[in-house]
Amino acid sequence: MNTHQQAAHLVFGPTAAGKSTFARKLAAETNGVRFAIDEWMLAMFGSDAPKTMDMAWVMPRVARCQTQIWSVAEQILGTGTDVVLELGLLRKSDRSAIKAKVEQAGYTAVFHFVDADLETRRERVLRRNAEKGATYSFEVTPVMFEAMESYFERPADGELSGFVAR
Repeated sequence: MNTHQQAAHLVFGPTAAGKSTFARKLAAETNGVRFAIDEWMLAMFGSDAPKTMDMAWVMPRVARCQTQIWSVAEQILGTGTDVVLELGLLRKSDRSAIKAKVEQAGYTAVFHFVDADLETRRERVLRRNAEKGATYSFEVTPVMFEAMESYFERPADGELSGFVAR
């Protein structure tokens, strides 16, 4: 199999860690094309979202968006352009699966773990909800924040080897 120099930059971390800000900067630095799961979820399913968000509704839709994003990203990689994928990647199995897809296609997977302390992240969510700025896609309620916090699997030391931590 041919291996290409193009990279899929895989940005992940807990809610409000700074992933979107980092991904935008990285896309500019690499002249890459950025994909953000929150933006796709809003565009594809925002008007259909239930009043009370639950993981049973969210996660199948996230998976469908991720599949479509990868389909487009793989085509972009084929043109010689890097991609920056901010796909959630909340679980180790999610990270392993996308790494396998990238490598199976002959490209390089570069992980970027973005993190911040819990209180900083809580403050960022409140500020983002109020300001509705560039990185705002939807309101993250305290209940949603806690649900995402409990769903996110922090990378273990072994998983972090070869990752870029921010």
